[in-house]
Amino acid sequence: MTAAEAVRNGRTVLVRCHSGYNRSGLVVAQSLIELGQNPTTAIALIRQRRSPWALHNQTFEQYLNTGLDVAYFLAGLETLS
Repeated sequence: MTAAEAVRNGRTVLVRCHSGYNRSGLVVAQSLIELGQNPTTAIALIRQRRSPWALHNQTFEQYLNTGLDVAYFLAGLETLS
């Protein structure tokens, strides 16, 4: 992921979506996971630092716990004929 790679290279990263709770939380949490955090810790850190309402989209939380690569693969199975 681009954000995680930028952090690895010592850069500061700003991630922002319209409200700043779900989509940006998903990107930041996934970046934290790629940087070595487990999903539960990454989600808790987002909620602690941003808001208890951050990442309240249950599907996004499931994506993080499953792994975005696996979630992407499974979502693609629905479109196969």
